[in-house]
Amino acid sequence: MKIKVSKGKPKDTAIPIPASKSLSHRALISAALADGTSRILHPVDNEDTKATLRCLEALGAVIEKDGEDLIIHGTAGKISYDGRIIDCSESGSTLRFMIPLFGLLDEEVKFTGHGRLMKRPQSVYEELFRERGLLFEQADDILKIKGPLTGGSYTVHGNVSSQFISGLLFAMPLMKEDSTLTVIPPYESRSYVDLTLSALKQAEVDVDVQDMTYAVKGDQTYRPFAGAIEGDASQAAFFIALAMMRNMPLTVANMNHDSLQGDSVMLKLAEQFGAQVTAVPEGWRIIPQEIKAIEADLSDCPDLGPVLFALASKAEGTSCFHGAARLRLKESDRIGAMQEELAKTGCRMEEKDDTVYVYGNPEPKSAVIDGHNDHRIVMAMSVLAASMEEGLIIDGYEAIAKSYPDFFRDLKTAGAETE
Repeated sequence: MKIKVSKGKPKDTAIPIPASKSLSHRALISAALADGTSRILHPVDNEDTKATLRCLEALGAVIEKDGEDLIIHGTAGKISYDGRIIDCSESGSTLRFMIPLFGLLDEEVKFTGHGRLMKRPQSVYEELFRERGLLFEQADDILKIKGPLTGGSYTVHGNVSSQFISGLLFAMPLMKEDSTLTVIPPYESRSYVDLTLSALKQAEVDVDVQDMTYAVKGDQTYRPFAGAIEGDASQAAFFIALAMMRNMPLTVANMNHDSLQGDSVMLKLAEQFGAQVTAVPEGWRIIPQEIKAIEADLSDCPDLGPVLFALASKAEGTSCFHGAARLRLKESDRIGAMQEELAKTGCRMEEKDDTVYVYGNPEPKSAVIDGHNDHRIVMAMSVLAASMEEGLIIDGYEAIAKSYPDFFRDLKTAGAETE
């Protein structure tokens, strides 16, 4: 499906950013493992969180919808499995969070997914399961595992994906024995593990953190809770970039000034690009100025890669982004995809030794863009399009349903034209 996005009539307005996808996943899982009933206030509703909810129902949680809230009757840590194939859709977080939880069972469990999900690396879990003599087998888009995982000493590399660490931290409190989880540096995207620790703390689960080692007592009980989910820093980044690209102030609302989300670094990066960022009640106001080329490290914020590349394409000069290699292992090869699509607009981008260089072209030309079935590619190219009089045609725009179904509605609220 195609959509044309162009500049339209930019508005100085406030965009309420939807609830954080990362925090929604974590709150839903903690609630589903709790001994009692929790209420999650307006978690984000997208394809990824729907996948997580299906999995949580498969492990025994009962979930009710009450307006925009979810009421979750937890399992008290007693995970069950009815033999169905667990469909994680295209959500890497869902699959990597669920494998250790279902791995607590002494029975074979089958997972599947769509898009590139079942091609994305699971080597961390594969190694852990096989070290313990447990089944971990993947063929024809079906992943089979068989536990039980038990307590003890675990060691993982920190430069593959923090989702493996988070998945183990959710499961370890339910093991009968105490556990330690040691991360081998370099430790990338640690801020996402901090979000997991925050969710565990909300459910009164104790984890002792000593540098890069996590000590977790076994046989703990997740406690029910009620709480709201703050706005998504990853999604706010698109509107922060939009303000700068079209040279029109904009406010991103529903944001936590003290957020632990790693992608909140977009605010500092915006200042490096030349914008003025000011805290306002429950949000941030972006006052754009001339866009400057920057140098930044993406090791702890890989999801910002596509929108930063798009923003850098409007700068005078060359921007360089280090620590970018993991972008090739996402829903698409995000380096290759952005390189291909920005080239259509007249902007050159290249990669050398884990660093991406974007050679700015402040006057992009109109083109037909392939969304690569990747929500972040679609949104990054759409905000670039919303800074152009002629705009861009985005093919495959429906990929936004994965994380931000109302993205184009909010883009129109900011004055962009879509058809």
